[in-house]
Amino acid sequence: MDIKRDASNRFALAALLLLLAWSCPLLALEPSGTDLQLLPPIGSEQFTADATAETIVEAPPEQTPTRSWWVPSTAWFDSPIWDFGAELGINGTTGNSESFSLLAAANGKRETEGNKFEWDIKYGKTQTGGIETQNFALANSRWDWKFNPLWFLYNKNTLEYDEFKAFDLRFVASGGLGHHFIKTDITTLTGRWGAGVSREFGGPDNAWIPEANLGGDFEKTLTKRQKVKLTTDYYPTWEDFHDYRLVTNAHWEILLDEETNLSLKVGLVDRYDSTPNGRKPNDVTYFATLIWKL
Repeated sequence: MDIKRDASNRFALAALLLLLAWSCPLLALEPSGTDLQLLPPIGSEQFTADATAETIVEAPPEQTPTRSWWVPSTAWFDSPIWDFGAELGINGTTGNSESFSLLAAANGKRETEGNKFEWDIKYGKTQTGGIETQNFALANSRWDWKFNPLWFLYNKNTLEYDEFKAFDLRFVASGGLGHHFIKTDITTLTGRWGAGVSREFGGPDNAWIPEANLGGDFEKTLTKRQKVKLTTDYYPTWEDFHDYRLVTNAHWEILLDEETNLSLKVGLVDRYDSTPNGRKPNDVTYFATLIWKL
């Protein structure tokens, strides 16, 4: 009776040891025979894989940062998203006739996912036979606030000085809605519809005039080194659409040296005013300048 009980105890002890050996980590010797390494329990690989998969499924989705049109002033110039350029064109003769022509300009552009800001300044002066025949300056700025890749709100401001106009200074402010009819990597065609005001200082029409603004922009990359751009703005008065101004800028840009980012720019600026107050209604400035982009 004692022998059978002893055999049963031994069998139970062996079964218990076998169960512990299956469920607990085993001690295994490294090939060197000196260090010990704990091996994972049998079947733990499947448990880990299942747990990892479950963790991935249950992980909260990553939140996309909200796009904002507002940029802190301290970060306005911190990021490398500004493009700057300076251009200069000089033409002159001496001898039997004396003439000198100068056109200098500067521009900047800052574009992000939410907005785009552009500005440019042009100054032109011409003398023929010692007599000044042209002296003007134009400053433009435009800010686009993007709803999505195709629709945006815009604000455009212009400051115009010309010694040969009937006024000393003209200020124009307008804004409205814009839409890209075509927008690809090589072609952009845009329309704009808005309203604003203008005023001529130092002239006979020294008053604020409410105006509409209809504009268009076209830009196309012809080759890796060539592109063309055209911008036109129509400013009729709300009282009479036959009283209007039409301003057109067009140019063809050719990259001359890729290493120094030097380009040749050929273009024109056409300023038409249906009420010139005794002056010619149309002023066309054509130019060829060298551009250095920073």
